[in-house]
Amino acid sequence: MTGVPRVLVVDGGLACLGSVRTPGEKSISHRSVLFAALAEGTSLVHGLSDGADVGATVAAVEAMGIEVERLSDTTIAVHGGRSRLRAPAGPIDCGNSGTSMRLLAGFLAGFEWECELIGDDSLSLRPMDRVAEPLELMGARVSGQGERCLPPLRIRGGQLHGIDWTSKVASAQVKSAILLAGLSATGATMVSEAVTTRTHTEEMLAEAGVDITIEPWGEEGRRVTVRASELRPVERTVPGDPSASAFFVVAGCVVPQSVVDVREVYQGPARLGFASVLRRMGGPVTFMLEDEIDTTSITAQAGPLRGTVVEAAEIPSLDEIPILAVAAAVAEGVTEFRDVGELRVKEVDRLEAVITMVRTFGAQAEADGDVLRITGVGPGGQLRGGRFDSQGDHRMAMAAAIAALAAAPGERSIITGFDATATSYPEFAQHLHALTSHGPNPPRALVIAIDGPAGAGKSTVSAAVAHHLGLDRLDTGAMYRAVAALALSLQIAPVDHDAVAALAAGSTIEVGKRVVIDGLDVTSVIRSPEVGQAVSLVAANAAVRQELVTRQRAWASEHGGGVIEGRDIGSVVFPDAAVKVYLTASPEERMRRRHDESAAGVARRDLIDSTRAASPLKVAEDARELDTTGRTIDDVVEEVLSWL
Repeated sequence: MTGVPRVLVVDGGLACLGSVRTPGEKSISHRSVLFAALAEGTSLVHGLSDGADVGATVAAVEAMGIEVERLSDTTIAVHGGRSRLRAPAGPIDCGNSGTSMRLLAGFLAGFEWECELIGDDSLSLRPMDRVAEPLELMGARVSGQGERCLPPLRIRGGQLHGIDWTSKVASAQVKSAILLAGLSATGATMVSEAVTTRTHTEEMLAEAGVDITIEPWGEEGRRVTVRASELRPVERTVPGDPSASAFFVVAGCVVPQSVVDVREVYQGPARLGFASVLRRMGGPVTFMLEDEIDTTSITAQAGPLRGTVVEAAEIPSLDEIPILAVAAAVAEGVTEFRDVGELRVKEVDRLEAVITMVRTFGAQAEADGDVLRITGVGPGGQLRGGRFDSQGDHRMAMAAAIAALAAAPGERSIITGFDATATSYPEFAQHLHALTSHGPNPPRALVIAIDGPAGAGKSTVSAAVAHHLGLDRLDTGAMYRAVAALALSLQIAPVDHDAVAALAAGSTIEVGKRVVIDGLDVTSVIRSPEVGQAVSLVAANAAVRQELVTRQRAWASEHGGGVIEGRDIGSVVFPDAAVKVYLTASPEERMRRRHDESAAGVARRDLIDSTRAASPLKVAEDARELDTTGRTIDDVVEEVLSWL
């Protein structure tokens, strides 16, 4: 697969078998970067999350003068210290990361600069008043848009004093922002929370030598007190992210015949509540402590689930609610999630998004105030396939993928907006594919066949469809052109059938960004008029076609499918392709597009291709014809994707 797909196609009933190590814990990754930026000296961070959200935090400290040395994809050296920090030259872009924006607000409050924090359209709708209010009480000036202080967020810090703050909502981000500001404040800064949220900040500040105390507060909460301190550099290995692990743990529980082992998962307080909920629902979930690295391995296997009641205090961040909703959709009876109104102000209104997702895949869901109720299909029923749009929310995209996997065998689902997973888990689709490939019923290769005459738009459309689906693409026409180019270079006449066939059989052909045959790069040559005149004669050679069709099928097998374009893909090469498309366009439009060929040349190729004895150009019986004349690429691609 190439990159993060914008659209993910999932077949139901594919068992998950094997083990996986999820990306570095995202919350710890954010804090590791910010604390390293404040520490005087060089900090090493291994296992850093490679998602775009943490990337935004890294870019932010770089914009403030900190040198970040990338030693590998997941290891960085941060050369930090307050003496290195300076006001950024312009706004800091947090992308889609609310964690980046809220933590940076507390970070920036400690410096006498004015800085603007911006984000994408989704982040610009997320309220920042819960951070702005305590920071202003400490002496910072924070302004945003409207009563809820929506981004862009402008901050001027410096000359802070400590406060005694009682959290109004359970939010580790708000707590962390206040504690970050407290590192630069006079006096003590105290944060009290009725429900203990993620404890990463307290643990990591203590490790860095900060003057910090932690004590119980109330029945279930605690109070954290921090005083102005200098941080020392540390070397840290970021453990696997529990929230990311939850998707595969649930997959192990809800897809029949599955056994999944998720390795090196962070086991800190308030982070494994989702696993406890699954065990209460009857899920066979076990833990094995990995002593050397202070993490745990979580093993989950399929079994019947039953409904339960889930209190918000069990999942303080609510991040695992979308995937637990999938477990609830499969379970017998009703599962009730209480006090989850905070879901409404996540990347999207996750409460409504969860309800839509559950209903899309065939179970029942409703909200009553801040209570979410889901009635599952139970052992006697199964989820169905469906089409679901993530609306740009990474957790909804991944939860929907697992729901689609739990659907009945043979049911196919499409999740659009799947590229949102790049923010936290870019390799999610690859890891999911690897787990299902080891099962007793591996995924079907997804082949999209795109045929049509010259100038119909095959290359442009196939490239765009492949990009949206994250699939590889094969231009079979380039293979025939490569053989023609090699024949011409060796002065072999295209009509010499035996010589050209022997050439094709003995050659090595690579088709990708470059087209190479027998080590000769012919990328530009194959579009020449000479090759254009010869290629139809080469393609009409039955022995050449037999050789190249065998290679095309082998390519699809090696790549797990793909988007494959040509003139006989749906009719001959892949008669069982998931989608067969035959593109056409008006003669005038095709001539205009084929600016490198004359009208007579295009007409000649059409005649040869459609009348040849071997695999003539024709519309496969079950192909869908699509006239691209006057239509935009996006419009054509959307229609092709809808046929999945």
